[in-house]
Amino acid sequence: MRLFIVTLSLLSLIAFGHALAGYGVSVLGGEINTDYVIYGLAGGIFCGGAALALWYRFKKNFFE
Repeated sequence: MRLFIVTLSLLSLIAFGHALAGYGVSVLGGEINTDYVIYGLAGGIFCGGAALALWYRFKKNFFE
């Protein structure tokens, strides 16, 4: 379970990175890629929330 929670946490970081990449293109003179931003934020919030929910549910097992 620990590995799964860590994997979800890393996936949330990757998804938020995609959201930043979609927005950061505008700094280089391009247009904002709204698909990257929307899917990145949705994926990051989902994976982060799932990781927190699983950690909260199984936190008694982590301290054994």
